[in-house]
Amino acid sequence: MRRKVISFKSVSERVILSAFAIALTCTGGTALVLSSAKVATAETHEQSVNNVTDWLFGNLHPELNRRKLRADERGYIREWQAIRTVINQRGLRYQKIAPSLNPCGLPDWSFANDDEALKERLADAVFYSRYSRRIAKPIVAKDSAAVREWLKLKNSMFVAYC
Repeated sequence: MRRKVISFKSVSERVILSAFAIALTCTGGTALVLSSAKVATAETHEQSVNNVTDWLFGNLHPELNRRKLRADERGYIREWQAIRTVINQRGLRYQKIAPSLNPCGLPDWSFANDDEALKERLADAVFYSRYSRRIAKPIVAKDSAAVREWLKLKNSMFVAYC
């Protein structure tokens, strides 16, 4: 006699699909779909900070194709953490967006692309994470290589919305 093994995953998927189908028939579908979409886009503060950090870091390093960092990539990890620290310290603005005014799924936070002081703090954080020995010495105008690198960092600090 052959036994059929039912995994927990397949049982839970069936229960979820059944509940979804019942709710869809009972509610007419539309309201359920809209409310599900809102739940799916809700983010915690930490998730928002991490998402913006990931985006900004991806701008700095397009060659990485926004992949996850490996544990041995210490330089990249230091840069990511430096960006995250700045973003976590009032780098995001929060406002509740009404679902009808949110056609492309924008989150409840915004990154101020026009905030030059914030971009400068981010550029400083990444620059000095790369060159920790220079923390006590500000970049001087005659150090053109450092100035160019810092400006490149600053100019990559933006978030593209839909």
